[in-house]
Amino acid sequence: MVDRIIEFLRPYLSAPWGYFIVGAATFLENSVGAGVIVPGETLVIIGGFYARLGELSLAWVAVAACVGAILGDNVGYLIGRRFGRGFLERHGRRLFITPERLERADEYYRSHGGKTVFLGRFIPFVRSVGFILAGVAHMRWRRFLMYDVAGSVVWGIGNAVLGYVIGASYERWKGYLTPVGLGVLVLLLAFILWTRWRGRRREARRYATERLEPGQATGAAGAADLKVDGRPADD
Repeated sequence: MVDRIIEFLRPYLSAPWGYFIVGAATFLENSVGAGVIVPGETLVIIGGFYARLGELSLAWVAVAACVGAILGDNVGYLIGRRFGRGFLERHGRRLFITPERLERADEYYRSHGGKTVFLGRFIPFVRSVGFILAGVAHMRWRRFLMYDVAGSVVWGIGNAVLGYVIGASYERWKGYLTPVGLGVLVLLLAFILWTRWRGRRREARRYATERLEPGQATGAAGAADLKVDGRPADD
């Protein structure tokens, strides 16, 4: 089954079209906030996977991912700066965005914009809209570009290498990735989880028993039974 998927995608992720697809996906993911529709990060990982299979070059997959991400981020930033601010000032109240909230967003990006741009690169939803919001908040472009390039390079190379590592693991284990092999793997994982759950439950019972000192159980039971006209007995 896995082999069929790989063979189906192979014509689309071979050189040179594979580099174009990876770059275009990372560009569209951030330039127009299409991260839900265009899974750029997933395609970078797949590009690294096919690099391990010899269809692409790992270095060029990383370059395509980084270039596409940086260009997309900056287009998103320019869209937010050129059109987003005016749109929100005119129609923001319909979206519960008041002038006071816009001012707070401006202040936030002035104080924390750099780390937001860098770390937002690694968070899917923030990656799709955060760069547009940086433009809306009129974050200084040079500062935006510096942190964006740093985050994009780490993100692009990291995901390409991750896909390459996954490809190496696949080549090692592909002989076991048959329907029967996958079924055995699922059963094995279920058995491991079940035994761990049983062990934790047994440990919790043992811990509760050790915490209950001798005589407490009978004393507690006796105190519960000592009733006088439906009320606890006096000491």
